[in-house]
Amino acid sequence: MTSRKYTSELRESQAQVTRDRILDAVVEVLAEGVDSLSMPAVAARAAVSVGTVYNHFGDKAGLLKALVPYAAKRTGTHIESIPETLAELDDTVRKVFHHFDRTDDLLRAAFTSRLGRETRVQGTPERLEAMKVAVRQIEPDLAPDAIDHMARLMLVLTTSDVYQQWTDRLGLNPEEAADEVMWTLRTVLRGIQS
Repeated sequence: MTSRKYTSELRESQAQVTRDRILDAVVEVLAEGVDSLSMPAVAARAAVSVGTVYNHFGDKAGLLKALVPYAAKRTGTHIESIPETLAELDDTVRKVFHHFDRTDDLLRAAFTSRLGRETRVQGTPERLEAMKVAVRQIEPDLAPDAIDHMARLMLVLTTSDVYQQWTDRLGLNPEEAADEVMWTLRTVLRGIQS
């Protein structure tokens, strides 16, 4: 006798709502500037049991790992496809910067907390690899070391931290900040190619 796996769209939808509620609670707790994240504090804020938090995320590391993609989805900064041309990169940078501009203060505070910054940094290797793929697609003739340099530059110039510098320190809007980033990237690429 073979058993069939039972699936329920309603149950899956309810589970996703619970996961989102838990991740919203993590954002709220981090925004308060806590030095360490407490699973009971998250559970209380989300109005769920501690066991529910563990069932959905396994442990604190799993909870924090889920936070960055959740925030990217929530802010619209998740990139569906890696840019293949400078024009596509320009469009992507503009999209991300407009989403950074609309990020709510609570989420911004959560990610500027010590634990929030550490969580973002954990995603850096994956993001850097995506940048390398983009550089290879945009400029396939670049030497490997040049690809690495460009990928690191692209990564840094498109972080929310640097975006805040463009806007807060220099008073630029998202379009102007994107213009500056793309000018820098095009100038560096021309320099590498010559």
